[in-house]
Amino acid sequence: MLFDVFICHASEDKRSFVRPLAEALRKENVEVWYDDFTLKLGDSIRRALDRGLKQSRFGIIVLSRAFFGKKWPQYELDALAEREMQGSDKILLPVWHGVSHNDIMGYSPALADRKAVSSEAGIQEVVDEILDIVHPQQSPLIVARDMLLEWGVTPPVITDKYWLTVVEAANRIPGYGVNIPEDSAWYRWSFPLPEKGREPRKWGERLGWAAMQMNWVKTAEKVPITPLTPADKVLKFISSHPGLQEICMILPKLLAEYAPQLTIRGFGGPFEVIFEKEYRKSCTRLTTNKADHTCDEEWVLRHPNFGNFEPSEIAFEYFHGGLFGPHVSPYEDADHVFWLLSSVSSWLPREIHTLLLNGARDGIVWPWFIIPEVVPKKRWKTCGELASAMTTAKSKRRKFRWTSKAKDDALNRISISVKKLRLTETPQEIFKRFVTSRFPEYYIQAQHRKSRNQRGSFRRLQKKPKRQANNGIRK
Repeated sequence: MLFDVFICHASEDKRSFVRPLAEALRKENVEVWYDDFTLKLGDSIRRALDRGLKQSRFGIIVLSRAFFGKKWPQYELDALAEREMQGSDKILLPVWHGVSHNDIMGYSPALADRKAVSSEAGIQEVVDEILDIVHPQQSPLIVARDMLLEWGVTPPVITDKYWLTVVEAANRIPGYGVNIPEDSAWYRWSFPLPEKGREPRKWGERLGWAAMQMNWVKTAEKVPITPLTPADKVLKFISSHPGLQEICMILPKLLAEYAPQLTIRGFGGPFEVIFEKEYRKSCTRLTTNKADHTCDEEWVLRHPNFGNFEPSEIAFEYFHGGLFGPHVSPYEDADHVFWLLSSVSSWLPREIHTLLLNGARDGIVWPWFIIPEVVPKKRWKTCGELASAMTTAKSKRRKFRWTSKAKDDALNRISISVKKLRLTETPQEIFKRFVTSRFPEYYIQAQHRKSRNQRGSFRRLQKKPKRQANNGIRK
């Protein structure tokens, strides 16, 4: 349905009652088919009427003495009455305008038997009576549309294909967890939607939140808004999208996943109080349980000792989120490294910047092995040479040395990050810092530690005492 109500009336009643009624209904976000609002120059009146009669959920019949003597109003009334007879829902909503019950009986006993509202009660009373009928029976889409309007969002008409996209989006599942099909999940900066419920209003509220979430998710992807974005821009993004700040207040841990930079003390804006509350709560719980870590991973950047987490753990959490949490960055780990080596990341406090840089350097996930799809192979023939050189140095236990191919490989990969992240330095400048920070050497050391830990775990398993199946006696 394109319209909520169709107003069937005589032209003589426009000025005194019908137009004020139509305007009052529009202020209540009711879609009204009213000829003065709907008909345009050159339109076919009959076709426009048929479209309005067919695509309106209800028909308001303004019964007056002028109405009784007109043919067009009778044509409209007959069409609406036929629709009602063919269906199970009531459609006709009679309004008496300057007539009595006896007048209606003389015109149509069937209409006289229906409960009606009189214009003598005033426009507002008539509107309230109509809304009592229109709103309870409205579709979830109408609820969603009205909700968006209340939040200051102006959506297209209900028949626009935009609403099909909203319905599809409302059926998506949260974009985190295990084995989530990509086409069935939300992207970054999505939050759980309200339950559908059985009532149209509950389902409509879910659609309304889905529509608003579509807006801010689209912006977050386009800008984009990531852990690399300065905190003030993240806060501006949140405040500029209706409903987003409210849902972030309700789910601060999920906000901390998407924007870990906001958890740094003094960077949280309106979320500082709730972040501090969640941080202290996690400290108390973990201290009571005598855990190795002294706060939850979401709040390590607020802790004076970073919660006793390793720098590599903190860097991974910052750029990747939790194990089963949402995907928080659209970039690869190599991009994160080169961003940290660039001055564009200087908005981070020095201590935290150093922590993340050391964590990224100590980690074992940043090397690249394949050429991104956006780069033709003929332009990057040395892709993987750096990883190959590091693997060779590790396996032969010799000092890593930069070869011309490894250098060309690194410069090609850095060039991609410089363009993608709009870094202010040249690839050569970033490469120099990359070499100075000894990333390849630290990668090799981390691989050696990993191998030693794996061998140690294997030996411990071999030494573990066994039990006999029959009597449980240790061997």
